[in-house]
Amino acid sequence: MTNRNKMIGKIIALTTFLALVPLARANAAKAALTLVSDGQPKAVIVLPTEPSRAATEGAKILNDHLHQMSGARLKVLKESSLGHVKVVDGRIKLGSHKNATETFVLVGEGELAGKLGTTSKGLGPGGILIHTAGNTLILLGPDDNTPSEPSGTRYAITTFLEDVLGCRYLWPGESGKVLPKRRTITIEQINIRFTPMLTQRRIRWSGYSDRIQQGLDRLGFKKQDFLQARKIASATQSAGSDWMSWHRMGGTLGLRTGDGTILPPKTWDKFLREHPEWFAMQLDGSRYFHPTWERPRLCKSNAALIEAIAQEKIKELTRNPGQKSISLMTQDGGGKAGFCMCPACKELDPPQGRPTQVWTYDHKTERTRRFDYVSLTDRMIYFYNAIASKVAKVHPDVLFTGQAYSIYRSPPLRHKLHPKIVIRFVHNTAHYANDETRRQGMADWDAWADASSMIYWRPNSLLWGRHEGTLGIYVHKLSEDFRHITQNKCVATDFDSCMHHWATQGLNYYVLAKLHWNPVLNVDEVIDDYCRTGFGDASEVIKRYFLRIEQLTNKTAAKKGEETRNIDVTEPFEQEVIEELKGMLDKAKTIVGQDLTIQSRILFLRLGLLFTENQAKVYRILRLAKQRRLTAKASEEARLLLDEKWLLMQDIFRQGHYAVNVTAMCWGEWGRFKRLGWTGPSQQAKNRTKSD
Repeated sequence: MTNRNKMIGKIIALTTFLALVPLARANAAKAALTLVSDGQPKAVIVLPTEPSRAATEGAKILNDHLHQMSGARLKVLKESSLGHVKVVDGRIKLGSHKNATETFVLVGEGELAGKLGTTSKGLGPGGILIHTAGNTLILLGPDDNTPSEPSGTRYAITTFLEDVLGCRYLWPGESGKVLPKRRTITIEQINIRFTPMLTQRRIRWSGYSDRIQQGLDRLGFKKQDFLQARKIASATQSAGSDWMSWHRMGGTLGLRTGDGTILPPKTWDKFLREHPEWFAMQLDGSRYFHPTWERPRLCKSNAALIEAIAQEKIKELTRNPGQKSISLMTQDGGGKAGFCMCPACKELDPPQGRPTQVWTYDHKTERTRRFDYVSLTDRMIYFYNAIASKVAKVHPDVLFTGQAYSIYRSPPLRHKLHPKIVIRFVHNTAHYANDETRRQGMADWDAWADASSMIYWRPNSLLWGRHEGTLGIYVHKLSEDFRHITQNKCVATDFDSCMHHWATQGLNYYVLAKLHWNPVLNVDEVIDDYCRTGFGDASEVIKRYFLRIEQLTNKTAAKKGEETRNIDVTEPFEQEVIEELKGMLDKAKTIVGQDLTIQSRILFLRLGLLFTENQAKVYRILRLAKQRRLTAKASEEARLLLDEKWLLMQDIFRQGHYAVNVTAMCWGEWGRFKRLGWTGPSQQAKNRTKSD
């Protein structure tokens, strides 16, 4: 049995165990440990004398949540303050110390855990131990003993809160927190030892950037408004408001990937002055690259350039003897200059390579244009291998990171990868928008996994509908892909990105986070749990709502022969469909009655539906414009709708900040509406903002 299969077996065992926890509670009442009784604390939290950061944070998170659930706040002590303490017959006993208590909660690995025969030994990075022994609950991880993932104890805390006490964190902020109220909190015998399969679990968290600033400018807000709105929307009553940390995202392989420049900008400035022949030849025969242009393109067949880069990398590693990897990644796309079309570079591209389109810059017309060509994968592998072989002669243990992306995503046909190269594989934005793209992407993963000694997943698939922000769910496909990829050599993830369309696409983010911790989860059980814990008696209606949206998402993806750039994710949302979805949320609201907490969650979803309704109307008219069927009446209707949308986006920014990421959308889709005669809100719309 392989290590990967052993790990999967352990995960399945853990899943089975957690499913039986409620049964254990029913059958083992005599062994229960009491943390809180009728709102009064019956336990004390004990930290090691010198606790790790994860233990200190974890104790705070645990205590705050117990207090919010029951009204009781436990004392938090260090082992050194307990006085005379001993372990007798597997139970902690204190002398006449004033802090004598019924139950001890050990958070972090200290002396008392050791005396009870409990240790983090054998746990890998990010591993957790949750164990009851006598009158003690033990929650710990290896923490600082695994520097690549020092948060194990904190993960043990959130796992305990979720899987034993029933807490959930559906989306950022207090309305997304689910904390079952109970005056008495008892726990049964439990024993969990678990290390996550993936050493690096990452979903990028979209924050402030230059792009966001463009959106803010268009909406009439400032950077400080954004930071303050994000802070307020993220706040929770209890510690542990960081949604990613709660869901145990973390760890690192320590691989350097860089930003695509491969060398520092100052070095490129020098090379540009001294060696213009090292830069990409355009179809017009020129190699000119203006210093102000972004994303330099290189002549990857040039032996002198390869030697120069190798020498720079050798210097970098010599200056930093502890560095374990270097990036070989160059710019993937964008910018003015295209990829090199010199005869030597073209010779590296097999004619039978996958057809694609490459762009080039014409200096006479001063425009970039596209032309049909083949995949550039083999020239990229040649370039990676050439540098790696030179550097490895001096630094034989270093790893090199390259990527399968852009017009070099398809597998190589001629060249084998250097054994020290780690491939970062990128599924494109249309992965869940088009079934044909998804099938090809998964086949490409398998081929690259066979060709690579190490490979990790860096998909753009979460960027589905990022510019539209509309309803879209693809959790069953996501679960299938995640299980397949993690069982086929994947060592890490780096998803780009959580765009914060939580009221329209949040279930995708939630399921993805759960899969990172346990890749073999049953996605239907996760959906059931999400709906049951978050929406109570309305769970079945909310589940139908989500599944209906997924059905509509799949309908768009199933279209044959559609150019990915022409896919319109708003198209399924005709008014009849919108009314159907509204009816589901209306029914859910009626079912939950006066439960204000669940009402607020339904209102959150409704905000996403309202936004989708507006978007669908706007994009319906935009499709007419693309078909040259736009009438004056439709154009005027579009301008009114876009003004209404602008006002709605302002309201969402202020009052439903995480519902839809309106600032990112104002950057991404704003220019689309010029063909509708709309370049920004009318004065009437601006006046309405002032009056409000």
